[in-house]
Amino acid sequence: MGNQQKKRKQQNNSISILQDLVKSDLKALTHIDLQLKNCTLSNQQVAQLNNSLVQCQKLESLVLNLNKENISEDQINQLFAKYPYIKNFVETGNNVSNDQIYTQILFFLNHFNAIHDCQELRLNDIEAQGDILLKETMSNLINLNSLQLNLEGNQLGDQGSVWICKLLRKCKTLNNLNLQLWKNKIGDRGISSIAEGICSCSKLTTLTLNAVENLFGKEGAFSISMTLSSCKMLINLDINLSNNLIGEEGASVICIYLGTCQLLENLKLILCNNQIGDGGAYNLGIAISNLKLLINLKFCLSENKLSDKGAIQVGLGLSKCNLLKNLDIGLYKNQIGDDGASTIGKALGNYKFLTNLKFSIWDNLIGDKGAQNIGLGLSNCTQLTNLEFYISKNQIGDDGASSIGKALDNCKFLTNLKFYIEFNKIGDKGAQNIGLGLSYCTQLTNLEFALSVNQIGDDGASSIGKALGNCKFLTNLKFNIEFNKIGDKGAQNIGLGLSYCTQLTNLEFFISVNQIGYDGASSIGKALGNCKFLTNLKFYISDNLIGDKGAQNIGLGLSNCTQLTNLEFVLRYNQIGDDGASNIGAALGNCKFLTNLKFYISSNLIGDKGAQNIGLGLSYCTQLTNLEFYISKNQIGDDGASTIGKALGNCKFLNNLKFNIEFNKIGDKGAQNIGLGLSNCTQLTNLKFVLTFNQIGDDGASTIGKALGNCKFLTNLKFNIDGNKIGDKGAQNIGLGLSSCTQLTNLEFVLRYNQIGDDGASSIGKALGNCKFLTNLKFNIEDKKIGDKGAQNIGLGLSNCTQLTNLEFVLRYNQIGDDGASSIGKALGNCKFLTNLKFNIEDNLIGDKGAQNIGLGLSNCTQLTNLEFVLRCNQIGDDGASNIGKALGNCKFLTNLKFYISFNKIDDKGAQNIGLGLSNCTQLTNLEFYIRQIYFIYNIQKIMSNHFIKTKLNVQKWKIV
Repeated sequence: MGNQQKKRKQQNNSISILQDLVKSDLKALTHIDLQLKNCTLSNQQVAQLNNSLVQCQKLESLVLNLNKENISEDQINQLFAKYPYIKNFVETGNNVSNDQIYTQILFFLNHFNAIHDCQELRLNDIEAQGDILLKETMSNLINLNSLQLNLEGNQLGDQGSVWICKLLRKCKTLNNLNLQLWKNKIGDRGISSIAEGICSCSKLTTLTLNAVENLFGKEGAFSISMTLSSCKMLINLDINLSNNLIGEEGASVICIYLGTCQLLENLKLILCNNQIGDGGAYNLGIAISNLKLLINLKFCLSENKLSDKGAIQVGLGLSKCNLLKNLDIGLYKNQIGDDGASTIGKALGNYKFLTNLKFSIWDNLIGDKGAQNIGLGLSNCTQLTNLEFYISKNQIGDDGASSIGKALDNCKFLTNLKFYIEFNKIGDKGAQNIGLGLSYCTQLTNLEFALSVNQIGDDGASSIGKALGNCKFLTNLKFNIEFNKIGDKGAQNIGLGLSYCTQLTNLEFFISVNQIGYDGASSIGKALGNCKFLTNLKFYISDNLIGDKGAQNIGLGLSNCTQLTNLEFVLRYNQIGDDGASNIGAALGNCKFLTNLKFYISSNLIGDKGAQNIGLGLSYCTQLTNLEFYISKNQIGDDGASTIGKALGNCKFLNNLKFNIEFNKIGDKGAQNIGLGLSNCTQLTNLKFVLTFNQIGDDGASTIGKALGNCKFLTNLKFNIDGNKIGDKGAQNIGLGLSSCTQLTNLEFVLRYNQIGDDGASSIGKALGNCKFLTNLKFNIEDKKIGDKGAQNIGLGLSNCTQLTNLEFVLRYNQIGDDGASSIGKALGNCKFLTNLKFNIEDNLIGDKGAQNIGLGLSNCTQLTNLEFVLRCNQIGDDGASNIGKALGNCKFLTNLKFYISFNKIDDKGAQNIGLGLSNCTQLTNLEFYIRQIYFIYNIQKIMSNHFIKTKLNVQKWKIV
């Protein structure tokens, strides 16, 4: 169900919720929970709500949820499934909306430089809600002691904040107040109004204020500090003001008054990305030192440019809180060095009652000295049962790592440990001591252990491996030691240790990019054989030297994992041949309960025999719903491909398939059998199919095309069969198959470097005409043989794709003239919703007539913000260039433009009209012109010079070549 449908359903639900409220025994109600998410109340509904609440004179607790959300829970779950490592860093919980979670995910994806297609959230236009709870209503709720208002994403602004103030002034009996105001465009005046209202609630013992991503600064922070001075009875305080502009002064004032709340037992203070500097941190440290009754403390000051000075005072403050049982410290992405880390570490030494600790100080400047003191402090936390320790991306070497490792010696009651010390300078000595410490943690049931990107060799890995052998109660293990210097000896000991973890049900094992040969791989493989209860396995051992023998033993071990339902198996770049692949294939045959499989064995030495056995094993995985199968860059011919294809035919429940077998030696016979197998996958909704650079001709392509015709439920298709020997007949059948895929919304279609002419292109073009629901299209056929007839039919098909918002259209290096270009141009004119367009039809035979029609079509694309337009190496003169120029004049929202029209026949008149059109593009920030014609350059530069003087465009990149 789409978001819009869900919102309509939620709007309808609001009517029934209010009707249920009216029907209830209002005078007897003590608690009301109104979940009206994504609903906009009409004036009539507001009146109905207030008339009902007026009668609820015994009401003690009221929850009103009017959050406006763009992101669904399903979308969040999909993102966590796709990027599971992000989940450790994202805060979730009852008061955290899906939009907030999504924003955090996006932040961490960008921080870790992950490849993703997540976009910044745009706030919806929200109708004004007015005074939801009227003063008269609240005057009657004299017994109300608990109030929760969820108003996230409502764009209240300063004006809307006033009604919250009026409401709170009436709530003098409240002891529990929860305000969720994330992303509401509230400035200093608005947050001051809300703070004024909170000040009226002097009996509060519990206050939650979430005002993340608003627009207030230090003045607003001053007002918030006044609430703290008024609410002297607070025991529980949860304030999140991240991503505002409160600065050092604002943070300091809040912290000064926070220090007066001396009854606090539970405190959560989040001030990320607020430019609070060392001054703000200094005052937080002083405040914490006064809060001696604290039992639970969570604070986060990430991205605030804190140095040692601020961190030292935070550490000194922490050292006074001796009653803490639960502590969550967030100081990541700052500039803290050894001195600050040392003071914080020493503070940890005072927490002898801690049972839960989350310590996040990654991405700072901490070296050995700081890490040593953190280790010394941690060694006193002997009652810990849950520890999350994140100190990656620092400058820690062996001495610091050794101290931290020895601290683990004392944490003998740990049942859950997350230990991340990646991207440092740890060698064997440090890793050995970490291993020795870990060996004492014998009660662990859940372990996440990451030491990737260090300098660990065999000795360090051996110690860690032996430690694993002591963790015999583990049911969940995530183990990452990639990008080190581990050879066979280290891998053997890791395997020996892992072999004792016989209770595992979930295992993630990452040991890629080391120097492991067949002996090490064999030991690890045998260990897998002991993990007979596994249901979920991620196994990554790419970029090593394991060869056939190592792969054979890995296969033997995997064959015992018969309870698996989810498997990710990655052995790329390992010199595996047929024997190793055959054993792995046989192992797959034992995994009959798999529903999700990611199988990556690309860039090895596998031929037909190995591929046949992989295919035979895969044929038993009949319960699969999701399959990613990558076996590219091997030596597979028709026999191997045929068996794999037949295996696909058994996977009849597949919804999602990514199939990549490019850069092999597959001909028509192999492709035909792949097509026959694919034709049975009739439930597919998402398909990525890559068979580039093989030896497939018309017969193979025809069978694959016919298979597409059976995939009638596809909504997303990526189809790439570049670099083969496909002619018109094969392309025609691909087109016929594609024509049945009428539900597509996203299509990537690439058929470059074949032998396709007009007949094949025409069939494909007509197929496009059936894809009327497309919003995103990438279309690329560069084949040197397509002329006007083929291009005309492609244009006719494209003209039906009227819902497109993103289009990449490439037909370069063909023989297209004016008639074909004109048809394509007219098709563009139907794509009125485009915001992003890449259009490349260079190196053809297009003259003025064709260019004129392309210009006419482009002139209708008035919503474009990003345009890449390539018409180089044609025969375009002034008339064609003039029309294109005029079209540019309609693209007034462009911010990014790349314009390539060199090597044509354009003179002054054409150049002038291009320049005149460009003069309307006043929103441009990035501009690239590629021209390479002297008079044209002169005229464009002359026109552009005047244009910039007159309009003062903020163009950051301007290139004319």
